[in-house]
Amino acid sequence: MRVSRAVKEKAPKITETVVSTIGGVKSAGTGVAEFYGVHQIVDGVMFVAFYPQANTAQVAGDFNNWQPGKNPMQNIGDGNWQVRIPLARGTYRYRLVVDGHWQQDPHNPMTELNPYNELNSVVKVK
Repeated sequence: MRVSRAVKEKAPKITETVVSTIGGVKSAGTGVAEFYGVHQIVDGVMFVAFYPQANTAQVAGDFNNWQPGKNPMQNIGDGNWQVRIPLARGTYRYRLVVDGHWQQDPHNPMTELNPYNELNSVVKVK
């Protein structure tokens, strides 16, 4: 499995306890994690993205009936967006919606083809 590389000098500082590995990204233990993508944390999953020109960023997936308005990402500065979503153990498909444009998560190598011949990102919560 390929692991995408984060741009560390632009990465946000997320102060959460990462408890496992998702999508091939190393867990950070307790402290500051500096990376983009989707990561399992103690009380759910954290989605982190870098879109410096975006006005809005959201997450839509089978966990919210593909309704992006249910999980808007928060702009935490310098083009960094994040949202924490409580998810139970299981496999979920999702897409990012940036300024109304649906796209796969560029920092999650786990994908699958959807009925529209586009890629959904996939996250497995342990």
